[in-house]
Amino acid sequence: MHSIRTKLTAITITSLLVSLLSIGSLGIYAVKAQGERDAAQFMSLMCDNCRKTLNEYLNSVEQSVDMVTRYVGETLHIEDLTSGGVIGASGMGSALPQSDPMSVRQTELDAHLFDHVEMVRTVFRSVANHTNGVITYYYRINPEISREVEGFLFSRIGTASFSEIPPTNLLMYDPDDMEHVGWYYIPLQRGRPSWIGPYYNDNLGIEMISYVTPIYKAGTFIGVVGMDVDYHTLVGQLSGLRILDTGYAVLTDENGVIVYHPEIPSGESIANAEPALTAAVQRFPNEKNSGSNPIRYSYRGVKKQMYFNTLSNNMRLVVVAPESEIRASTMKLIHRITLAGFSILILFSALMVVTTTHLTEPLRRLTSASRHLAEGDYRVKLSYHGNDEVGILTGAFEQLVEHLRIYINDLNSRAYQDALTGVKNKGAYTVSARMLNDAIRLSSADKTPEFAIVMLDCNNLKKINDQYGHEKGDIYLKTACELICRVFTHSPVFRMGGDEFAAILQNDDYDDRKDLMTRFNVYTEQINLDATEPWEEVHIAKGMAVYDPSKDIGVESVLQRADERMYADKKRSKARRFA
Repeated sequence: MHSIRTKLTAITITSLLVSLLSIGSLGIYAVKAQGERDAAQFMSLMCDNCRKTLNEYLNSVEQSVDMVTRYVGETLHIEDLTSGGVIGASGMGSALPQSDPMSVRQTELDAHLFDHVEMVRTVFRSVANHTNGVITYYYRINPEISREVEGFLFSRIGTASFSEIPPTNLLMYDPDDMEHVGWYYIPLQRGRPSWIGPYYNDNLGIEMISYVTPIYKAGTFIGVVGMDVDYHTLVGQLSGLRILDTGYAVLTDENGVIVYHPEIPSGESIANAEPALTAAVQRFPNEKNSGSNPIRYSYRGVKKQMYFNTLSNNMRLVVVAPESEIRASTMKLIHRITLAGFSILILFSALMVVTTTHLTEPLRRLTSASRHLAEGDYRVKLSYHGNDEVGILTGAFEQLVEHLRIYINDLNSRAYQDALTGVKNKGAYTVSARMLNDAIRLSSADKTPEFAIVMLDCNNLKKINDQYGHEKGDIYLKTACELICRVFTHSPVFRMGGDEFAAILQNDDYDDRKDLMTRFNVYTEQINLDATEPWEEVHIAKGMAVYDPSKDIGVESVLQRADERMYADKKRSKARRFA
């Protein structure tokens, strides 16, 4: 027969090893899976948050242009002038010469357009000044409608505020000249509001992105309303984006041309710059975003993960990070779990050898514990729980001691605890007062106990009991007691009678007694503001007295002064209520 030491050591170490391997394997698998989900959620959320930030910026421009477009439609009244032949049925007719019988109608049209443009100018200025990042705004009239009224163009390139500059002469350029007049002809060709760019505007000498709306009235093309955004303002929000250690964001137009890349200049096709990334994105040509699933690819020998999302102007935002960085925290946690598992195994193996060497120690402790129990000491502690006769006996003995301890503690709590509120009762106060009196009696003249007593009385308890029943009165008392315990956190609180409570302040609460009384009033006001029923409110009269060795013989005189001040506060409260 093997010894208890041998069996206990073998069983314990084997069980511990199996448990560690099982739990460790499951833990590592769970950590790895959760790490993948967390990383995917982090990257997807970062991509989505960046998309929202850029969309908010783009949408603010769209809303501003759309607002002005609606105003243009409301203030433009050319139906009668266009129907008479000033503008042809195609809407692209030119102004008639002065010798023509319709020249009077052309003059009227020019006059109306002039007044209309002036009104739009005023509104557009206000809208543009409240739109972030806008560098130019304009209302360009179709030159085939009027040669006299061109519209307006405002710019703040190189200046702090907008100033008017001459509009572009559309007749000087070919409609295919993107750098000069693409902003005008592209929305005309599409027949709808359009985002254009990024492109280099040769007229203004700056790279920009434009949002332009074509204006039609009575089937006639009137012109365009638009705003230009500095390209660098848009991509500046991406250049400062930090994605782990070496991750980055990429912005392309809808055709895959780079708008922003931290290493590759704009204008280059991402298919040439980073073909693996393009191939990954092209696997989802009809998707607006990659969702929460990573797209994995390799670039320059580095395994990466990417997520993409589509902006409101159909640009594609891509966030990229190396897999090693995404999984770094997960791998670090797995290493720590493995190290902790081996450490636990070694530690517990050593402890088990030491424990079994001292196998007889539990018997000695059990004998000692029995002697203490016989003497009335129920605080005995036994640490041996082996699966043998001694262990069974120890367990039964501990259970007996625990039952006795619970029973005695329950008797003590019933004797000194208030059944309704859970705080100490008057019997407990008597014990505390006796201990304080003993301390006063044994103290020296230069070092006496420092304490204060606060008496509290719950007003309106009888009224609540009479009007709403004792159940609501109990709620009122519990709420009041919770408030008292909340304020006097470090002090014993006693229920002295039906609606009376007392607190003995010592140490920190004694030093902060004035602040605590002020805090009591603040908390009372907060509770009463939140209360919806009378029994949810608290109205408490209170009085505090500080022990003064020169005039107080003991605790009773301090309690009496606190009680008198409490009743004085109660009278003042009633006087204010009936004043």
